[in-house]
Amino acid sequence: MRKFVITTVILCAASLTAFAASIDGKWTSETKFGERTIQNTFNLKSDGGTLTGTIESSAGGQSRSTDIKDGKLDGDKFKFSAVQRGKQGERTVVYEGTVEGNELKGTIKPEGMDQGRPFTAKKAE
Repeated sequence: MRKFVITTVILCAASLTAFAASIDGKWTSETKFGERTIQNTFNLKSDGGTLTGTIESSAGGQSRSTDIKDGKLDGDKFKFSAVQRGKQGERTVVYEGTVEGNELKGTIKPEGMDQGRPFTAKKAE
């Protein structure tokens, strides 16, 4: 009987993990800075606790793509960084948050800054 109970608990836990939201796939977000809007597409792939992918950004008729670095996934929590290039040069930005159903919710924090800003990305259909 004890083996049956233990087996049942393990199978239930495995089933819950299978139904957890997956970070794999395409996610989109839009951020406004005054009159300027930046559209981001996150193409993400997990392999165990490792997260890889790209961020495609477009604003003002210009587009660029960058690889994510140091990607980590722990359950529904994620963290990765990306190098952004702009008029002031390069800077590393850290993305950190959670997968909540069909949304990524978290913060974007430029390296060296004390505070980040919130971001939400929606799973592309």
